Amino acid sequence: MIAVLSKQTDLRAAKLVEAALRRSVSCTQVIRMSGSGLALNLKKIDIIVVINPDEYLANIINLFLKTKKSKVIIFGTMAQSLHFRLGIGHTEFTGLEREWSRSLEAPLNSFSESLGKIQYLQHELLGEQNWDRAFERFDFAKEWNNLGYGAIRTDDSIWSLSALVNVPKQYLLADVAVDGNKLCSYAALYDEAEGSILWFNRSVGPIDSFEWHIVERFIASWRYNELPVLPVLLDLPWGHEAAVTMRLDCDEDISSANELWKMYQEENVPFSLAINAANLDDRKHDECIKLMASQGVAFLSHSLTHAPNWGGSYEVARHEAAASAQKITSVIQAPIRYAVSPFHQNPDYALNALCDVGYQGVIGGIIRNDPDFLIARGGQLADMPNGFIGHSQQVMLHGDCLLVDTDPMEIYKKSFDTFSASKMIFGYLDHPFSSRYQYGWESEFQRSEAHRSLINYVRQQVPSAIFMSENSTMDFILDKSQIQISKEDGRFVIYDGGARNSELIPTLLFSEKFYSAQNMYLSN
Repeated sequence: MIAVLSKQTDLRAAKLVEAALRRSVSCTQVIRMSGSGLALNLKKIDIIVVINPDEYLANIINLFLKTKKSKVIIFGTMAQSLHFRLGIGHTEFTGLEREWSRSLEAPLNSFSESLGKIQYLQHELLGEQNWDRAFERFDFAKEWNNLGYGAIRTDDSIWSLSALVNVPKQYLLADVAVDGNKLCSYAALYDEAEGSILWFNRSVGPIDSFEWHIVERFIASWRYNELPVLPVLLDLPWGHEAAVTMRLDCDEDISSANELWKMYQEENVPFSLAINAANLDDRKHDECIKLMASQGVAFLSHSLTHAPNWGGSYEVARHEAAASAQKITSVIQAPIRYAVSPFHQNPDYALNALCDVGYQGVIGGIIRNDPDFLIARGGQLADMPNGFIGHSQQVMLHGDCLLVDTDPMEIYKKSFDTFSASKMIFGYLDHPFSSRYQYGWESEFQRSEAHRSLINYVRQQVPSAIFMSENSTMDFILDKSQIQISKEDGRFVIYDGGARNSELIPTLLFSEKFYSAQNMYLSN
């Protein structure tokens, strides 16, 4: 079992980290504890995750490592005694934090990245992936990042780089570099005879990035013959090495999705539409929608009026959510269980409203806003009840983002490769044309060929990749969130939670091997 420890002043970060861990190892394998609570439960805890440990929590860490073979994950700042134990030294800020940590606006058909970047070294824990990322990146204006991760800040928030410190080279996993010059350390791994310590220089660690898979690999497989390991639930259906889902967000015109839908039918790839329900007042879309529904197109709510922040209050968000579902259901004659957030905005009151009117989950997430919702793994959210899930998808396949003077699809291919290597669901989206805007596409033909080229690339790179509708994706994630993992008599018991929405079974990573997460037992 994993225990999450923090000062009460770090409660928000602790809740977000706790939720991220639960999405990876199931809710039954994670508990938030005080230091004194851990001292009372040392026998049943195998891994502790400690956020910004002060001297008291540093003493708890030392006690834990002395008492049993164990693993420790530290996010954020550390007490001086830990600095001494781990050989950590200080460096100084350049005084240009905002300049190097922030990205300029992305030009059309290009991208922009901050001068500050995370550069990973080669290490067994990282596998064969070439890990790197900017502090902030935009692929369109100052809105979205087609590589999918969130922003690392320098503002003393929980999303900020925590400290300018350096770790000894032999323990280093990743550096912070500014314009190619090393500034400080970002991640490290300390191996001792009876334990291992993994550290990230951020209070929430990498919960909003593909880098979260490093934490999962540490939990599930690192030194599995010597130290405790726990099974990790991946966002991959069993039997598939990659998973892909796509949708169109129908902000304005709906029927213009027909042309792209035909191409997806030719490729035998599921097609999904998120409907801005106010558009249904124009009855010209009814015939198209009914035809699509009869042929398996997946429909989701995209609110009633596409209002920013779901309308600005719980009451308005509740109306936006309920009325949109009712309108769409009246046309397709099927329930609407999932939503896509307008502008990818997910304030807490909107999540509460969606849950309270019967939705089972929501898709959103964007680097521009609401960092809490940029989650590496789909599943239950912090402070939300069991049975309501979230999934982050900010990769926008738009003509505005196709590169010039190189492979136009280069960024999308890199994004898929990163998601695939990190065992994440690759979700991308586009918008139907409207009389107002065509999202940088020159024609329906150009758009269709770009989509087709991405589908072909996925199939070439990972022949076993599965393409799922958004509803199938969310059903799979919902089922995964119900899986319970427990430890009995030295074996892990995997229980799938009973009721199933999907025929797809999640994949487990355990001791460097993959398993089907059906009702089963696992022993190391």
